[in-house]
Amino acid sequence: MSCTGGQTARLLLDPPLDGALNMARDEALLELRSIPSLRFYRWVRPTLSLGYFQTAEDLPLETVRKRGCDIVRRTTGGKAILHEHELTYSLCVPEEGFLSGGPAKTMEIIHCCLLEELSLQAKGSVNLRIGEKMRSDVPHSAWCFEDSSPLDIGLDNKKLLGSAARRRSGWVLFHGSLVLSAPQETPNIAALGTEPHIPHLVAALEKGTQYSFTQGDWLPAELALAQEIRKDKFSNPTFTYLR
Repeated sequence: MSCTGGQTARLLLDPPLDGALNMARDEALLELRSIPSLRFYRWVRPTLSLGYFQTAEDLPLETVRKRGCDIVRRTTGGKAILHEHELTYSLCVPEEGFLSGGPAKTMEIIHCCLLEELSLQAKGSVNLRIGEKMRSDVPHSAWCFEDSSPLDIGLDNKKLLGSAARRRSGWVLFHGSLVLSAPQETPNIAALGTEPHIPHLVAALEKGTQYSFTQGDWLPAELALAQEIRKDKFSNPTFTYLR
């Protein structure tokens, strides 16, 4: 795979933010669909994110609250993630060109772009999931990183990176988590074990997509909408605990 169109897209490098605002900013990208964008971000506090269809009672909510964690619900599916020592990415782009084959195909492209670079940074064997499960899988676990899927990225056959997608009006939003150090809730998953080199990850994605990413800024309309979404949705207990 190589860069075919060379279209310019935006690279957003956010400071650590609270969980509700991180989710709201991703949602604002998909809602407005202004500029194809790649975003990297962190979390100002450890945050448990529930998958959209997940039952909150499946998780040790009081335990994570007591250790200072926030709790949010994602608008993508899957199981819970404890975002703590990790780098999170989102990619919001039109479904066109060779990114038009549907979310699963596009996710495969994204993950394959990252394999070689993550292998170099992790100094280990990084692959898409081999076989029907990973060594980090736990039967019936409510945690995303203890329940791997075929396109997940593994380090030494333990889950290291997983992504989820949401589509709207011809665009798709992917967001995913790259574990740097395993949280105490899921101690047996993989971890990069070092600070990631973001420019090299950006370069790896440029090789496999039609985009050339240039660092830019949020549009005022995007920031304003994100604040509205944060208040009305991701900070609203009715949404967080809807199931």
